Amino acid sequence: MSPFVSRPTLCITASMGDSVTDYDVIVLGSGFSGLRAAVSASAQGASVLVVEAQPELGGRSQFSWAGIMGAGTRFQRERGIDDTPEALLDQYLRVNNWRIDAGVAKALAYGCGPEIEYLADQGLEILAVNPDDGQEVPRVHRTTGGRAIINILVREARANGVDFAMDKRVDRLLIGDTGVVGIATADAEVSARSVVLATGGMGGNRALINTWLPGLAEAAGSWIAPVGGDELAKYAQGDAIEFASQVDAQVAGFDMWEATIRPGYVQVSNPALPGWLVMVDGTGRRFVDETAGIAVMQGAISGAQAPVFAVFDQASKEAYRPTGHKAADPRERRRLHPDWVEDTIDAMVRDGNVTTAPTIDELAQAIGLAPEPLRATLERYNRDVESEEDTEQLKEASVMRPVATPPFFATPLRLASVGFTAVGPRVNAEAQVIGTNNAVIPGLFAGGECAGGIVGPMHLGGNPVASCLVFGRIAGQSAATSALGTA
Repeated sequence: MSPFVSRPTLCITASMGDSVTDYDVIVLGSGFSGLRAAVSASAQGASVLVVEAQPELGGRSQFSWAGIMGAGTRFQRERGIDDTPEALLDQYLRVNNWRIDAGVAKALAYGCGPEIEYLADQGLEILAVNPDDGQEVPRVHRTTGGRAIINILVREARANGVDFAMDKRVDRLLIGDTGVVGIATADAEVSARSVVLATGGMGGNRALINTWLPGLAEAAGSWIAPVGGDELAKYAQGDAIEFASQVDAQVAGFDMWEATIRPGYVQVSNPALPGWLVMVDGTGRRFVDETAGIAVMQGAISGAQAPVFAVFDQASKEAYRPTGHKAADPRERRRLHPDWVEDTIDAMVRDGNVTTAPTIDELAQAIGLAPEPLRATLERYNRDVESEEDTEQLKEASVMRPVATPPFFATPLRLASVGFTAVGPRVNAEAQVIGTNNAVIPGLFAGGECAGGIVGPMHLGGNPVASCLVFGRIAGQSAATSALGTA
């Protein structure tokens, strides 16, 4: 055992030394995927070390709302929802235009339901099963959040004897005659029979975003930040890209990402806007139900003519009262955010971040839109409010309010809060990393955000967390099987 690891307290109290410690499996990262890999590998009897670059466990996963996609669960059956993994697989491949390997998609579709069942059996509370973000049936299992899942996985890892090395950033993989044989930091090397990459996404690394996610870079511009703001950027530095280059791995997932919209005056993600907002594109046209979920909104905005604006009036501004909690029901999440309360809007008007004008025509001119199209859009919208039917985008009538009381307001919106990136070393259905020669790289596995080829151009509600958990488990199992020679 290395002097920087302490059993059974499982915390690091000394710096890394020069000695080499052998583990069956080393896992890089302690978010959903890394911890799930550690639990699954250790459950097979493998000795496991988790190496975390930050001083605390959980990565960016600990801040997640943690809705999990799953099909065929007992929670669906209890609510009368008829669903199967086969149906999820069919939809997943179709909406992604088969731009994902079918075997990988099958592993995800069949694996996510059991992951929800597993976590629930360990004490995770499932609050609801909701329709969301393009799912054909309700599949998004709402939980009490990322921290609850992290706590469960840490508890299980500790019970299995997993070691943790904290505040240790790995610089490189060790390569031997048999493949990947360990990891190295600036001042130490640790050997292993298998290594699992679970280092998270690249949403906090602008240089990598520019290279690998040009669509995101263009959409967000200077507003770009991880969900939760710049303070969470340290958890999403895209370390796996460098590791991939060291072993000549394929990198998959070019320009595949998830981002939520927000106004430029806050870094807080707005995954669900208040229902009374009206969104228009650069032509003055409404192009989406303003209360749509993350994936739907991302697709709609990506196809709209920039710039995109939120438009509203004085009456809506005065009437808005956010609930201020993380509601399980997506209809309640429309009223979450304090970014749209009157005091905030008034302050942003004074700061020049929100434009106001006494008439719609003057508002259009102030934000660079043609007055007549915007006026026609809002006249039609107001008629729909009066008739209690959104004939254009089918928004729920109960949340609609007319845009009729001056003064009028507008502020630009962008896809700027990066929730998930899907670029990384390509994996197969066993979470093995694939080389540029199309062969498996021995001893190397990956899961979660840093694994490429799992999430496609059209993610579904609960997709990111499901992929982290499922491929974390698969990576841990495959790594342990390889290390222990039990295949």
